[in-house]
Order: sequence, then C-alpha cells, then structure tokens
Amino acid sequence: MKNNISRSKAAYVNAFVAAFSQFANLLFSFITRFFFIHELGAKYLGLNGLFLNILSILSFADLGIGSAITYSLYKPLHDGNRENIISLMKLFRFVYRIIAIVIFLMGMLLLPFLTYFIADKNLSSTVGNVYWAFFLALMNVVVSYLLSYKRSLIIAAQLGYIDSLNILSFNIVTQIFQILFLIIFHSFYLYLFVQLLLTFLSNVRITMIANKRFPYLKDLSNAKRVSKDVVDYLKKNVIGMMSAKFGGVVVNGTDNLILSSFIGLSIVGLYSNYTLFLTGLSSVLTQGISAVTSSLGNLGSEVGSINRQKKVFHQYQYINNLISVFGSFGLALFIPDVISLWAGKYYLFSALISFLIIENFFLTQLRQSVINVTNAYGLYWFERYKAVVEAFSNLIISLVLVILFKMGIEGVLLGTIASNIFVNSWWEPMIIFQNRLHDIWKKYTINYFVILILGTIMLAMQIFVIDNLFNRVGIIELVIKLLTFVLSLLVVLFLASYSAHISPAKLVKERIGIE
Repeated sequence: MKNNISRSKAAYVNAFVAAFSQFANLLFSFITRFFFIHELGAKYLGLNGLFLNILSILSFADLGIGSAITYSLYKPLHDGNRENIISLMKLFRFVYRIIAIVIFLMGMLLLPFLTYFIADKNLSSTVGNVYWAFFLALMNVVVSYLLSYKRSLIIAAQLGYIDSLNILSFNIVTQIFQILFLIIFHSFYLYLFVQLLLTFLSNVRITMIANKRFPYLKDLSNAKRVSKDVVDYLKKNVIGMMSAKFGGVVVNGTDNLILSSFIGLSIVGLYSNYTLFLTGLSSVLTQGISAVTSSLGNLGSEVGSINRQKKVFHQYQYINNLISVFGSFGLALFIPDVISLWAGKYYLFSALISFLIIENFFLTQLRQSVINVTNAYGLYWFERYKAVVEAFSNLIISLVLVILFKMGIEGVLLGTIASNIFVNSWWEPMIIFQNRLHDIWKKYTINYFVILILGTIMLAMQIFVIDNLFNRVGIIELVIKLLTFVLSLLVVLFLASYSAHISPAKLVKERIGIE
C-alpha cells in the first residue's frame, strides 16, 4: 500500500467514527421528531414520510454511477496515479451536475400530480400548501448532488471518518435550528428550508476539506479524458447499478406510497416513527459494517490474495450476523416502551405488525456483508436482473395483499419480506461466489440459515411473549427485558460461533485479517 494508514487501522477508525456519528445523528433525530410530533402532528409526519419516499424514487436518476466511480478510484489511489484520479473526478463532477438537473426536472413534472398519492383529498385544509413543501424537499435532494462529488474520493481513500464527522456536525446544527423554528413558528416550511440550507453548506465544507487533503483537485480544467477501458467499465457497471438502484428504490421507496394511496397519511405517520428507529439503528450498524468497504476493495486489488479474501469474507459475515441479531433483539424488546414514552401509546402498532417490521429489518441487515463485498469488488453488472425481479415481486405481492386481501400495512411488510427471502437471500451471495470467491457457498449458506432461523424464532418469542407479558414501563419489566436481551445474545453467539467455526477471541486477535 502507498497510504500512510494501514487497511486494518483505517477500517477500525472509519467503522468506529461512522457508527458513533450515526448514533449521535439518531439521538438528535429522536429529539427533533419529538418536537415535530408535538408541534405539527401525525398528518405532517405522514406527509414528510411520503415526500421522503417519492424523492428516494426520483434519486433513481443517479443510476448508481457514484458507487461505480468510487470503485474505479481504488486502484489509482492504491498506485498513486494522480492523473487518473483527476480524470475520474472531472467526469464525476459532470455526471452529478446532470443528475441534479434530471432530478429537478422530474420533480417539477411530478409536482402537479402530488395529490394522487394522498388518500385524504382535503389535506390542504389541514397541512397547507403541499406543493410548496414538496418543492423545498425536492431542492434539498437536488442540492445534495452539487459540490458533493469529492466526498467519494475521501471515502475511497479510506478517510471516511472525515466525511462522517462533517455530516454529524452539520446534522446537529440543522436539527437544533429545526427544533427552534418548530417551537417558535410551528412551520413545516421553515423546517424544510433549514434542511436545504445546511445540506448546501455541508457540501461546501466537504469540498474544502477534499481540496486541502488533495491539492491537485483544485483545478480540473487540464484533466485528460478518462481512458476507454475505464469508460467501458463504467458503462457496464452503471447498467448493473441502475437495475440495482431500481430494485432498492421500488422495495424501499414505495411502502409509504402504497400506504398513503390506499390507507391514509395517519398510518404513514405511525409507520414513520418505527422507520425512524429502524433507519437510524440500521444507519449506525450499517455505517460500522460498510466503513471497511474501501479496505476490502483495497485488499481485492492485490494480486494473489484470494485465499485471504475468502477468510475475511467468512469473518465479515459472522460479525455482520451478530450485529444484525444485536440490533433486532434490542428493537424487539424495547421499541414499544420507547415509542410509548416518547410519542404516546396512540403511535404503537400491534404485536404482529411490530414483528413483521423488525423481521424485515433483521433480513435486511443480514444482507449487508454481501452487499458491501459486492460494492468492494465492483460486481454491479451481475446484479442487473436480480434487482428487477426483486422489485417487481415485492411490488406485486404488496399490492395484491393490500388491494385484494385488504391486509393494510401487514401486506406491504409481507411483500418486502417475501422478496428478501425468495430473491435476495440466495441471488446476492451467488453473484460473489460465481464471479469472485468460488467454492465457499456451502459454508456461507449454513451460517446464514442458522442465524436466520434462530434469530426469527427468538424475535417471535420476544415480541409475542415477553413484550405481551411485560407491557408496562417499570423497573422490574426493564430488568427482565435486559436479562432476556443478554441471554438471547449469548445463545446466538454460542450457536453462531459453533456453526461458523469461528472463535470471537481469535477473531479479535487476528484483526479480521484485512491487514
């Protein structure tokens, strides 16, 4: 390596800072959401959730080219090839500007049809001008693509902790001002405007940091054209990432659209409280797990390291499995109490809906090790069909269950769970096994299903038995739930270590083998 920092140290630093930053962001998000709920109410909460889902679909315009270019930066950074780095960054800047324009135009075209996604046609009398609010939310996404392209270089250079701290500092400032404006003016529009302004300033700051770290990036005017080989690679992988992006957008971005269109904004508001916890915790866990992606990509660029890559993959899966269990068990036991104290019992779902929400979270988290290894190796092209099948299976199952069987939110969640189990659970790892890490599928599959079955059974016991028996918020109930949490983790740790033939103590001593 030609970097001043080792892969293992970079991985640990990035993982720790990313996880800490996400946890702090999550904490501030809870505080902000508390004031949002009590100052504006459930319908505004549902409207905000609807906007987030619509805008995530519009962000399909980025086609995943950011991930593809980030991967293409690993080798020139490893080799110290400034000429190629400058060429790629100039291309990246051009592409992101085009993406910002495309998202803005699509959002403006969608604006007149916004009310078609809202079951309550008299919403304007309750929440005011939804078009103006959507415009502010749209501009926040558009601005996020401006002056942000150099962020990818910082991440690819194994300096992701810098980006994490930048995001943390601006998020804290953003949410402090949002809380103040909610209390003083009770304005959803000022809430959105503050978010827009601070997003822009955050991008300006990360650009300044990148220019200081990499002074040769200040002037891209003399950059040479990207080589034909790299352009061909990008074209191929952008197509793969486009379908992957499409799959993720449909699966994750249409839940609130279906709920809002067929059930109403109030249920979206309730669901958004759960997704705030899930998304926040997922961000903490995923940031820690994905922070080593650049180090994995760097290891993958070394010739003759295939056996070490296989070993690291199994270790990585094992760690991700345990982290997924940790997060899921914590949600199962404590999320009803937290929401009840934080927002009120009105915002609680039934035990069945809670189980489906957390099971979906569990399944999604189990995928993260495979997703990050796929990103590290740049295997986007091979995902193109999987993502489309995943998207349509999820959408069709959800719509059938909601419209024909009148299942409500349960149908939406079952659609997502079905696509995870019947499509993602085997197709995503198969891409890695067929194209990079051969002959390790059997061990991976055993480890995956051991943790999936064991985790699902224990989640059901915690939600339908423990939460039902101890549904009050008191000291005794808290102690019992904490004991249940610890015992559940110990059981899973023992069985997961046995099936994976991995010693946790030895794993820590080996430093995950990335070095």
